[in-house]
Amino acid sequence: MQESPAEGPPGASKFAKGWHLISWSSDLQPGGVLPLRYFGRDYVLYRGEDGTPVLLDAHCPHLGAHLGYGGRVEGTDIICPFHAWRFGSSGRCTEVPYAKRIPPRAAVGAYPVREHSGMILGYFDPEGAEPEYEVPPIEEIDDPAWTALQQAQIEIATHPREVIENIADLAHFMPVHNTLIDDFKVVIDGPRATQHSLGRGHNLKGEPIPVVSVATYHGPAIQFTRLQWAYDMVLINAHIPIEENKLLLRFGVILKAGVGVTLPPEVLEAHVAAARNGYFEDVAIWENKRWRDQPIFADGDGPIGEVRKWYSSFFPDATAAE
Repeated sequence: MQESPAEGPPGASKFAKGWHLISWSSDLQPGGVLPLRYFGRDYVLYRGEDGTPVLLDAHCPHLGAHLGYGGRVEGTDIICPFHAWRFGSSGRCTEVPYAKRIPPRAAVGAYPVREHSGMILGYFDPEGAEPEYEVPPIEEIDDPAWTALQQAQIEIATHPREVIENIADLAHFMPVHNTLIDDFKVVIDGPRATQHSLGRGHNLKGEPIPVVSVATYHGPAIQFTRLQWAYDMVLINAHIPIEENKLLLRFGVILKAGVGVTLPPEVLEAHVAAARNGYFEDVAIWENKRWRDQPIFADGDGPIGEVRKWYSSFFPDATAAE
């Protein structure tokens, strides 16, 4: 259960509720502790000795020490570096080593966590509600015909709504990505929005080839794209706000090489870079544009208004995303 912390997150309504990618699994070993800053506040992520990841608010309710700096794991608890108070996965204090009783309000906020597909996901809701949907695992991750997950990330100065809107922006493909789109639609189904596109791009030799893409947002922040290109690819594009207008964009990719086939490192990196750089082409626009609440649309822009309405559903009220 996500417990309501004593101090609510500042500007909570400015951020979308839902699942977010908070860490790659490979970045957190058993007994490991990571300080995190998202949504304008501090968290601590640790992995218990049983392998289970736990996400808590960062600061000890005793005298405010940050559990992510010097905190250590024993069993499934994290121990405060200042006075050795222990906290479990529920956020409740489980021990004060020098006291006869645990203060009844000794707790920190705890958040739902899921781990699969090389990702650790955390669920955030300013009202502390339980998750309303789930992010499905990427089945190809465990298929021996596919390469290991390659990862990259970048901090960018923009608002998440700019990233989300990209899924509906048909007209930007040619000027930004040099890709002609022959067929395009966006399907919204509850917490998911899926872009289907058929286009004409180029392989690494510059030769024209068809490009088939199905890109699905599972909630407001995690997108999986299945792309038929030079190799079949699965892309992870996940963003999480650090502050109101600064976010961390994480990018992952796997390729279907075939069982027992090892791609030369230069071939693998070239395909990863080509896919990754497609997102980075958008970053150059996002960081320097101005948001328009009421843009002047033209025929052929794509269903931007429909996607804006869908994204607003992840906020406490429809005006929060504006």
